[in-house]
Amino acid sequence: MGKIGSQHGATAAANRWRNLDPGGTKLTKGADGKWPSIDSLTIPQDQWGAYDKLERALSITFADHDAAISGGGTPPGPNPEPPPGDYLEAARARIFLANDPLDPVHHGAPRWLVPVCTADQGYRYWYSPDVIAELRSYFNVQGIVESWCDCRDPTAYSVALAMADEYGLDGAWGQCETTPEFDHAYENGARRMVGSVNTAVLDDARLAKVASGEVLISLELYCNKNRDLLPDWRNANAGIGGNCIACYGSDSEGAVYTPVSWYRERGLYVPKQDSVYGVGLSPDDWKNLA
Repeated sequence: MGKIGSQHGATAAANRWRNLDPGGTKLTKGADGKWPSIDSLTIPQDQWGAYDKLERALSITFADHDAAISGGGTPPGPNPEPPPGDYLEAARARIFLANDPLDPVHHGAPRWLVPVCTADQGYRYWYSPDVIAELRSYFNVQGIVESWCDCRDPTAYSVALAMADEYGLDGAWGQCETTPEFDHAYENGARRMVGSVNTAVLDDARLAKVASGEVLISLELYCNKNRDLLPDWRNANAGIGGNCIACYGSDSEGAVYTPVSWYRERGLYVPKQDSVYGVGLSPDDWKNLA
């Protein structure tokens, strides 16, 4: 039995039904004569039209089917089962902050999250002792504030450590979106990183450091850049705290705004396990992390 893949026809069929019976959808056809994506709907799902609900149900069913038959590594799909062990809490429920670090405070994000403040120089003007104090006061369940950096020129891991020392933070993170980033972070002492574990980044030797639990990863699951992306932990579950989702839209990056609710509906965000890149969230998104 093969994968269904992207040629499942669910959207095309739903659009034909919408053409025949516009009363069955809450979408509005564009000036170009095309129906927009159901992801553009902002009303509650119980108010969606019948064709909108059916398209969503079929799309999720097809994705689950493909995930179930994917071979190799941890089967992609809604979150793989993490192993038991409190040590993974150090890589869970993080907000990786850049600009506007007080947004989650102002919009009621759950207080059990852990803010991780960027040490990248282009954002440092957002951070001061008062901002750090406000973050620590608000996120008072775990009472932890940390730093992170991209581990590439110009922000070395040592800069994240220096920021942690300057503000009295509780630890630092590296990044591993590329192999050089992983190597730089690891060689300079980072044992927690946010990034990727795919084969283009981590070969078997590097992955073994994650699979053993020596290096802990918050795995980037940026479906705002690729809606077909599914988590693949490559059987390194012992070193992966959870997914790190992203919501922001960016024309330059080819990213489309993707709400927290979209991830939750597909089982791709689990509260208190998964993390979030804290840029481009709406007020509802911050609340929906709970």
